[in-house]
Parts: sequence; C-alpha cells; structure tokens
Amino acid sequence: MQVRNPQFRSQVLTYAGLALVTLALYQPTLQHAFIEYDDQQYVTDNPRVQAGLTWAGFIWAFGFHAGNWHPLAWLSHMLDCQLFGARAGGHHLTSVLLHTATTLMLFAVLQRLTGLRANVTTNPTSSLWRSAAVAALFAWHPLHVESVAWVAERKDVLCAFFWMVTLWFYLRYVEKPSRPRYLTVVGAFALCLMAKPMGVTLPFVLLLLDFWPLQRFSVPGFRLRVWLEKVPLLVMSTAACALTMSAQELAVVSKAGLPIGQRLVHTVVAYDHYFWAMFLPRNLAVYYPYQLNLPTPTVVASAIVLILVTALALKNIRQRPYLLMGWLWFLGTLVPVIGLVQVGDQAWADRYTYLPLVGLFVAVVWLTFELIKSRVVLKILSLVIAVVMLVTAAHQIAQWQDTRTLFAHANRVTPENYMAVTVLGSELAKAGKLHEAIEYYQTALRFKPGFPEAHFFLGNALDEQGKLAEAVAEYEKALWFRPTQEQTHIFMGIALGKQKKYDEAIQHYEAALKLNFDSAVAHNNLARIYHTLGRLNDAIDHYETALEIDPKLALAHNNLGILQLQQGKLADGTRHLREALRLKPENLETQFNLALALNQVGQWQEAVHLFQRVMPAQAANPKAHAELALALTRLHRSREAMSEYAAALLLQPDFLTALDGLAWILATDSDAACRNGNEAVSLAERACNLTGQNDPIRLRSLAAAYAEAGRFTEALTTLQQAQAQATQQKLSPLLNDLSAMQTAFQAGKPWRD
Repeated sequence: MQVRNPQFRSQVLTYAGLALVTLALYQPTLQHAFIEYDDQQYVTDNPRVQAGLTWAGFIWAFGFHAGNWHPLAWLSHMLDCQLFGARAGGHHLTSVLLHTATTLMLFAVLQRLTGLRANVTTNPTSSLWRSAAVAALFAWHPLHVESVAWVAERKDVLCAFFWMVTLWFYLRYVEKPSRPRYLTVVGAFALCLMAKPMGVTLPFVLLLLDFWPLQRFSVPGFRLRVWLEKVPLLVMSTAACALTMSAQELAVVSKAGLPIGQRLVHTVVAYDHYFWAMFLPRNLAVYYPYQLNLPTPTVVASAIVLILVTALALKNIRQRPYLLMGWLWFLGTLVPVIGLVQVGDQAWADRYTYLPLVGLFVAVVWLTFELIKSRVVLKILSLVIAVVMLVTAAHQIAQWQDTRTLFAHANRVTPENYMAVTVLGSELAKAGKLHEAIEYYQTALRFKPGFPEAHFFLGNALDEQGKLAEAVAEYEKALWFRPTQEQTHIFMGIALGKQKKYDEAIQHYEAALKLNFDSAVAHNNLARIYHTLGRLNDAIDHYETALEIDPKLALAHNNLGILQLQQGKLADGTRHLREALRLKPENLETQFNLALALNQVGQWQEAVHLFQRVMPAQAANPKAHAELALALTRLHRSREAMSEYAAALLLQPDFLTALDGLAWILATDSDAACRNGNEAVSLAERACNLTGQNDPIRLRSLAAAYAEAGRFTEALTTLQQAQAQATQQKLSPLLNDLSAMQTAFQAGKPWRD
C-alpha cells in the first residue's frame, strides 16, 4: 500500500536513517574487549553481577556499590551476564541498542514538543529536520562515544533512555493532564534516577520545557500548577541526592584537599571546556588529569565566554527563547558533575556531556535554521557536519577496542597523563615485562608525586619480583594517600602474609572488608591466614562467606576442600576440590590436591590419572611420588609403584611413607619378580628405627619382610609387638590383619598382599 502522507513518510525514513547510521557507526564496538578500568568492578570481577539475575542479586543491587547508588544499572549488567556471559560483544550490543533507542526517543520527543505549540514553527518539515538534526548530533557526536563504548558507563545510556521516556510521558500529561498520566511520569523518572543519579536535574529541565517550547507559564492559571506538579519529582531528586552522597562519601574529595575556591575556579574552566568541545571535539581521552593551578588567563577567558553566552541568551529571551532554554539545560544538567562536589580525581570527562549537550544542540540547531534561510545551504552544511562527526566519532570509537589502545591514545593527546601511564605500565606487567612496567610507574610518580594508583601497581610489580619489603613500602605509600582503597589493603595483606606477619595481614583484610564486605577475595585470603594459625572455625566461616558471594571462586573451593580433608570430612572436601577443578580445569595445584583427596577415599584410578598430569610440576616433591605409588599399588601396578617409591627416596632418603610402601611391595607382592626379602628387611628396619619401634603399621611391614626372608621367628616376635601396640591404640581393622598374618607365619608361609 502506498503511503500518501509525505510527512509520515519523511518521519519513517528519518527514524530508519538515524537508527541504521547509528548502529553502523557503533558496530565495531561489538568486537571490542572489556576495558580494565572500571569494567572489572562493574562486570568482569564482580561475582554478584556475573551470577546473572537472581533474587539475592536483585536485593544487592539496591545497596551502595562502586561509590554510587544505581540499582537499575546493576540489574542491566546482570541481565547481560545472564544473556551473554563473559562475552564483551553482547554487553557492548546492549549499550549500542540503548543509545540508538534514546536517539529515536529524542527525535520523537522533539517532534511532539514542537507539535504541541503551533507557533514554535509554522513549517512541519522544518520541525522534522530540526528535530532530526538534534537527534543526529546526539547520536554521532564524538563526545558521546565514551558513554556508549564503555561498558561500565551503561548507567549513562540507561539513564538517558529513561530520561527521554520521562519527557515523552510528560508531554502526554501536558496534552491531557490526569492522575494516571502523571503517575507514568513519576514511574519513568524513578527508573531514570535508579539508572544514574545525574537524572536529579530532570525536574529542572521540565520547567525549562514549560518555558519553551510549551509556554505553559504564559497560560492563565497554569503558573502555580506548573510549579506544584514538580514538587513530587523534586522530592524524589532530593532523596536520590541523599542516597548518592551517602554512597560517594569515600570518593568525595575533602574541602581541605580541594578548597571551595579552587573548585569554583575549576568549575568555570570545566564549563568552558565542555562548551568548546562540542564545537571542536579534539584530543578526547578517557582520563583528563586535574590541574590544581590553572593559568589566570584561562580562568578569565572562560568566565568571559560564560558571561557573554548568558548575556546573549538573556538578550534574546523574547525573540529566541530556545537559546536560554538550551543554555540553561546545558548549565543545569552539568551541576551534579561539574566539580562543585569533586568525586574522583579527574578534571572532567566526555561522558558527563551525554545529556547536557542536548540543550546546546537544540539552541544551535534552532538558531542555525532561523539564520540560514536557504534550504540548499542548510542541506550542504548538514551533510558536511554529519560527515565530519561520523569520521571523528569512528576514529574515537577505534580507540576503545582494548585497554592498551585506549590509554596509549590518552597518553598521546594529554600532557603528563599519570593515570594513562600507570595503566599502560600495568599492561606491561601482565605481559611479564616488570622492569618496563616499573619505569612507567616511576614516570607517573614524576608527573604526580604520591599518585596512589602508581604506588599500588609499583608495589605489585616489586611483590612479583620477590622484593616484599619494598612492595610493602609502596603499598603503605598508596594507603597514605588513599586509605580507602580496598585493593591495596588486599595486596598489602598478601605481602604481609608472605612475610608471616599474620596479625598485620589480618588487619588489612579486615580493613578491606569494612570497605567492601562483598569482597570474596578478601574473605578467602583472610580465611587462609586463619587456617594457617589453626583458627579453623573462623577460616571455615570466611571460606563459606567467600563462596556465598562468589560461588565461582575456585581458590576458595580449593582451600575449603583442603581444610575439610584435614578435619576428616572426606566427602565434603572432595566435593569442593572437584568444583574447584571444574572451574579451573588446568590448575595444577587443585589437580594435585584432588588427587590426594581421591587417595584418601580410595578412588585410585582417577587419582593416578590426576597424579600423572601434575607429576612434571611435582617432580621434586617426594610426597607426590609416594602418593602416586600408593594409588598404583592399590591398582596392582607394582613395578610402576616401586619406581615412584624409589624416586621419592632419591629425593628424601628417610621419607617414611616411601620406605614402608616399598618394603611392603618387596615383601608381599604376588609377583615373585617384584619381591626381595633382604631389601625389604633393610627398608622396613630403617622405617621402624625412624618411628622408635612404636608404629604398629611399620612393624607389620617389618614382620612381613622377615617372613619373606625366611626369618619367621623374628617375624612372629615383631608381629607380637605390632599387635600389642595396635591393641593399645584400639586399631581393630589392623588387629584383624595381624591375626591373619600370624596364622600364616606360624605355618611357615610368608604373607601375600
């Protein structure tokens, strides 16, 4: 069926064009990796999120985490993990789809806004193209790449989407006020706030829209109503602000560290930076170092720009009210992130412009369409701007492909970027290039002495080099400058544990848990200290807490399994070790521990398989050889067992288990080629001498060796010693074996196993 309404057809084509171009622009992000800068705490290293959507996770999402309160953002990440697991492309896809949906919602909102008041524009086509131009600027502007390409900034695109939904419902309410329609506004706004606290400025923006283009303040009898209907929304914003301030308490820079005068000066420069970055988005970076001493000319020039633009907007308040609306939208929505309350140590961030620039886009687009009357010129200008934006945005998107590329770019385009240099150093450290990494950390500390992240990573590198004292010194410096850094406390605890300074290590793990009780790693490491100190109940409590938080923490399964085996809980211990191996199939330590456990429960075939897999790494461990020999013996593979016992004795000549095990095979094996009575006697006597003739099991082996050598009188005498000690120790199963052996020896027959 042919569409007869040209306006409708233009709208459909505009929606399709905006969506397709935006999706094509951001398609490369689907091949991008996670960024090891906040993506860890939001997704990759967060067990609550990686567990997917669970009831426990739902409750957890409404708490204070990562210095913020944004439960909807957490739930969004959980849903992604439920759908895509650890595949970064799926997480990027969600962000791209949300960004595209927000773009289309923005276009729809602007179309509806201009349709509510006929005097905004008398040309429907002009209205459509203005709205489309604003939506395109929002979708393709390079400053917005950070919010879309960075998985950790899901809160940005999610908040913006519900921001636009709230505007849409608000316009429906303005068209036909009713309680149900107002409740849809409240509901959408609540979702916006739960996605990111930056949504607190939305009631202010609604008032701006009431001024222009809705012109509700000029409608008789509406002025009071316009204010009153914002009161519930302002109450919600106030509550969100209170929650956010509580969540960010540890991240907010103190007034002593950054005086209010310095903040005000920086605020002026930050506004100017964002204003000009809209027109000339160059040298964009993931992190901008904070300058404490801004040049006076820069501050003065920034202030002049703000004053002039404000004056221009006020002067045109009647003829061009959209200028004041757009300018105040820009100024007002940046207030939560402009630096009056400094959170973190960055100067400014591209992501902070995601919603504020919409106001400037509206002002610039409406002014451009008013000043340029020629449709040909407008089309050419629009095409040029679109191409420039798409090319620039594509270049910026390419910088987000992985951590190294992103921070190498930041290091190139910003001077003395200590954060970028530190992160690049950490990438070198992961590649095993510790000496080069240390040089990077030292460079970062030259740029910013006392930078805690550089001290932390430097300590980590020194720790890996075995320089524990130097590592601890660097961790101490990091904690001096930032005592609330959970990760530093954890690594300090690890280093102190290696130095056997257990009390100090415990203090740091407890400090980490005060900062983040959900740190499964801290619980596991603290449990290991308690395990070492013999505080087994405390150790079990923390191991179980770690696994409650992160059921996929293989190390905690491994450690708890070992502890339970030591307590004689063989089934539970084996179960945890099996789970640890399922989670980390190539972990040699877990394979070895499980093999030991399988020996204890008599699962010899599987034990042999695991022992043989780990033997290259355990070649210098006599216990590994002896335990493998035991399993081989139970499987009647005596020759292989003898070889393993011999290997253990080469490593440790007085290794009791190997002496006894080899003596037993030489004395009792059913294969005559494996037996050697005299050698068995020699080994068994050494074993009994090492135990002071007080071990009934070793005496049993010596008795069997005497019998194999034809020395039955000595065999019976030794057997009687073993029986007496077994009776004293109440070893009933052993007494039964000794009784059967006695019958054989009295008949002049050696014992066969």
